[in-house]
Amino acid sequence: MQPFGNILTPFAEPAWYSTLSSPYYTDKHRRVRAAARAYHDKLAAAAEDWEATGDVPRKAMEAHARAGWTAASIWPTPSAELLKKAGVQLPAGLAPSEWDIWCDFISVDEGARTGFLGASWGLTGGNSIGAPPLVVYGTPEQQGRLLVPILNGGKRICLGITEPSGGSDVSAIRTTATRTEEGYRVSGEKKWITNGMTADYMMTAVRTGGAGAAGLSLLVVPLDAPGVERRKILNTGVAASGSAYITMEDVLVPFDNLIGKEGQGFKMVMTNFLHERLVLSIQSNRMARVCLEDAYEYASTRKTFGKRLLDQPVIRAKLSDMAQIIERNHAWLEQLAYHTTQVSKAEADRDLAGLAALLKVSCTRGLEKCNREALQILGGIGYQRGGRGGRVEQISRDLRVMAIGGGSEEIMSDLGLRMAEQLAGLRSKSKL
Repeated sequence: MQPFGNILTPFAEPAWYSTLSSPYYTDKHRRVRAAARAYHDKLAAAAEDWEATGDVPRKAMEAHARAGWTAASIWPTPSAELLKKAGVQLPAGLAPSEWDIWCDFISVDEGARTGFLGASWGLTGGNSIGAPPLVVYGTPEQQGRLLVPILNGGKRICLGITEPSGGSDVSAIRTTATRTEEGYRVSGEKKWITNGMTADYMMTAVRTGGAGAAGLSLLVVPLDAPGVERRKILNTGVAASGSAYITMEDVLVPFDNLIGKEGQGFKMVMTNFLHERLVLSIQSNRMARVCLEDAYEYASTRKTFGKRLLDQPVIRAKLSDMAQIIERNHAWLEQLAYHTTQVSKAEADRDLAGLAALLKVSCTRGLEKCNREALQILGGIGYQRGGRGGRVEQISRDLRVMAIGGGSEEIMSDLGLRMAEQLAGLRSKSKL
């Protein structure tokens, strides 16, 4: 095994990078890992600047797409035909048939290593959650007209689910889409929309029918259409992500922008959530690693009372606790990822919906714990922006969105238990 990455700082990298054998990763995954590390290392300094200014340059977004990373961020992976039309290739020269869940895992993990989540999301966060319904449910005409320009960086898309009146309760969405002779007339509000300030389209959950989940549909709303207004939201963290408050007043949307059929929107959103929550979990766990890495390296050189911090038992206990949290969650992530390779998409959605929710809770709580302990070890330099403690300080501002976005931990905890109960009930009935 050829060691890779920061092998001098314990637990700074996943175990398969240097110490433990794994049944999951092959040479192609090592190529993806090397490509991702080289790419994001070059972006590290820029990522800090982008977060400070609250903006990712359009040229950087386009270059990201041309290098294949936008296509790589979309799951399921777009087809070879679509990539050819877009004129892009996946990273490391892989074909779409070769790009598996482990390539996806590595790409997400390496992307979070900069420590500046807003920059990562600003590059392609909206595309990664807004484009999958086009891949899975879009017609060939929709894919050619809407998806191909997204893949090559000519256009961008975001996902419009959350509203001012509620976020995690998707079935309570109030935004309406009324059929007219010309098309749909859309009115409503969406809030905290990642990339909403930079996107050209919004994959929008709308109410085309009655109350509840059965009345929801997905429409692609052009964000330059008359009646659309958007303003930037100044959040605690992820400033470069382009978070937006979007209002739509009697916006005309063509019938051709309906994804699937009316009334199918809730199912599409729910299946989209599984991958989104896995991504949030992977990012959270890598950010926890960043906290451990920077805290350990600082403790190795900082001296107090004549001893290195690293030689103090209380500091070593903190670092050990952080390592245990990170490695447990990484193993759980790999377990869920592996299961998706062994069953159909429908079975994975059924089996993992609850587990992915619980995993997200575990990873975001682990991130909070690791960030707190790293800040305690870093002391003052962890409280100032930039410099040696800059990544950990930035994570302290970004981590709250991980615990709330994609489903708050309170709702995720309940969902995990309810899904486990449902599966237990199904197994019980199958034995009768």
